[in-house]
Amino acid sequence: MPQHHSPYLQSALNAAATRTYRLAARFGLSTAEREDLQQDLILDLLEHEHAFDPAKASANTFTGLVSQHRAVELLDRLIKDRMRLQIGSCDDEAANDPHLDDPDPCGAGVLSLWADDHDLFADSDTLHDLNTALACMSGDQRALFDLLGHTQDLADACQASELSSATFYRRVSELRMHLRMFGLKAAA
Repeated sequence: MPQHHSPYLQSALNAAATRTYRLAARFGLSTAEREDLQQDLILDLLEHEHAFDPAKASANTFTGLVSQHRAVELLDRLIKDRMRLQIGSCDDEAANDPHLDDPDPCGAGVLSLWADDHDLFADSDTLHDLNTALACMSGDQRALFDLLGHTQDLADACQASELSSATFYRRVSELRMHLRMFGLKAAA
């Protein structure tokens, strides 16, 4: 294992702290989850020290890039773990809520827009990923997601949204990025 030089170690500690602070603020991570994520990032950065070349980049740049990529993987794992703990909670809550207007609160009815139904139900992780993505959507994203599920056609959804086409397609692109962040890709 390489000897830890103070500038690299300090950059690794700073990158891990900054990255986990941002993730905790954005995704509402608990203190324990943030600390676990930070420790994983620090260990990963120390394991990657051998790849650091000070002639090619500064320690801050290197640790920032490595922590950015690794944090996405760690956050994905954390979110999947959270969802595994909450299996069925969406269905249970929906079944017990007499005031719920949405007959499909978990979004299962719009799955065919994003991938082949048979594949989705064969891979239960995909359904969990979708539920997580839906839970983390803003109101505008959820409304667009529901509109796309209802129309099943981008052109029709664009017209029904009453947005300019540029704004509509930008929001669709942002929605796709949001879904990709949770491991989902739109069907071709």
